[in-house]
Amino acid sequence: MEVILIDNQNDFDLNIDEIKTVCDCLFKKLEKEARSELNIVFIGREEIKELNKKYRGIESITDVLSFSYIDDKKIFGFVEDPDKFKDEFGFITVGEIFICPFVAEENIKTYEKDWSLTKEIIFLIIHGMLHIYGYDHKKHDDRLLMEKKQESLLSEIEEKFKI
Repeated sequence: MEVILIDNQNDFDLNIDEIKTVCDCLFKKLEKEARSELNIVFIGREEIKELNKKYRGIESITDVLSFSYIDDKKIFGFVEDPDKFKDEFGFITVGEIFICPFVAEENIKTYEKDWSLTKEIIFLIIHGMLHIYGYDHKKHDDRLLMEKKQESLLSEIEEKFKI
């Protein structure tokens, strides 16, 4: 099981080691396949805007985008048979999460509580991971379920890592 973090943005100096430690813990809670990986990429405003337009048809920046290869293995031309891929290559990528720290920082400015950029990024990672594992917030009941899981995971992480 591996979480791969890629920092392709220049707006903020992120504590990648701390984020990686938290992500490893979260991934182990959600993923059961030992030979799996998850990619988390930090990108700038223009890159997230371009991805949002290309894959969601929305021409604006956003804070987080997640792509689940569990649900949609063809989204980036992924293989049809994940088990065969795992046998041949030794791992399977469950998905990718793209986060724009600039937008994450803007989010914090609207909060009435004390919230750090690292905490916001962890929250967005939790949100993205839940999407990868089938959670959604389009319908009211689904949103409530997802929010409850997000808050539960965030509380565990806050307690364990003191973020």
